[in-house]
Amino acid sequence: MLCRMLALGVADGRVMLVDEATGEVKWAVQAHAAGNKWKTLVAMSPSGRFVASVGGGDESWTLWDAANGAERMAGARHDGTGACTCQVDELGHRVVQEGCPIVAHTAEVNALAFSPCGQTLATGDDDGEIILWKGRAGAQMQGVAEVVHSFAFSADGARMAFGVGDGSINVWDAWGSALLRTWEEEDEVTWVQFSPVNNSIVATVSFETITVWDVVFF
Repeated sequence: MLCRMLALGVADGRVMLVDEATGEVKWAVQAHAAGNKWKTLVAMSPSGRFVASVGGGDESWTLWDAANGAERMAGARHDGTGACTCQVDELGHRVVQEGCPIVAHTAEVNALAFSPCGQTLATGDDDGEIILWKGRAGAQMQGVAEVVHSFAFSADGARMAFGVGDGSINVWDAWGSALLRTWEEEDEVTWVQFSPVNNSIVATVSFETITVWDVVFF
């Protein structure tokens, strides 16, 4: 049963699904490049059908079938192929052309999360850009932060909380792209999560400190 499975991202770029009761590895794929500076992040959809991953300095995400580890979809890239009008040299450096029809990140993707309904995957990058994906289509939320380290949807899917590189916690309207509230921390906020039982609570981790915020919206 997939509900007993744990999705893991390994530093060497592997993504795997493990039986949480027995520790048996159901499948493992070499999803991303390995390297000391890279991390492999994963998220499992609420239904347990899919595992999403980013890592290896990639500027896009990959969606895996949780049943067998088969690749189901990959995020678009500004790579000069298909409908993309960008120019890419032999070293992989890109010049993103104005009006390029491809919706994609232009910096390393380092955060991802599924919405509670499982129909939307959100990804965030080093330029502070968030893209909300439904299938291959994406709707961008630009200017959210400097660097997005972590983010999470509220239990009702209406809000998103962001831990960002400037030491702040930002809470946004997930669909209207409106900033609702900001808190300042002394250090970079490396992890953030809403309480699953109370939408008004946001828990954040800033290096070695755990802070719980009682959030009130009007």
